[in-house]
Amino acid sequence: MLTMYKCKNFNKTGKILLPGKWRSQFGLLPGKLADLRFDHDQIIIEKADLESTHNKRLVSENGSIHIPKELQLLLDITEKEEYCLFIDEEDKSFVLKIISEH
Repeated sequence: MLTMYKCKNFNKTGKILLPGKWRSQFGLLPGKLADLRFDHDQIIIEKADLESTHNKRLVSENGSIHIPKELQLLLDITEKEEYCLFIDEEDKSFVLKIISEH
């Protein structure tokens, strides 16, 4: 089950701050790799499976992660687009969804 955490505008750098409470619970600590996968108009962010072919990004020192340009294009994300970050405690992942007016 998804729990909404926060909605805000996407910025031009493509960085998303992952909330600390769940970051450590999900194993997404600074310096660790995360898998980012596109799935039905959303991006799933979870602890990396080294065998997977999904986009991989390092979790930064402050707990943020960069959404790669190719995923931004798949979701048709433009600067200042609003997104919501959801918590999926069951699957130990974050889910990023774009809230668009188009």
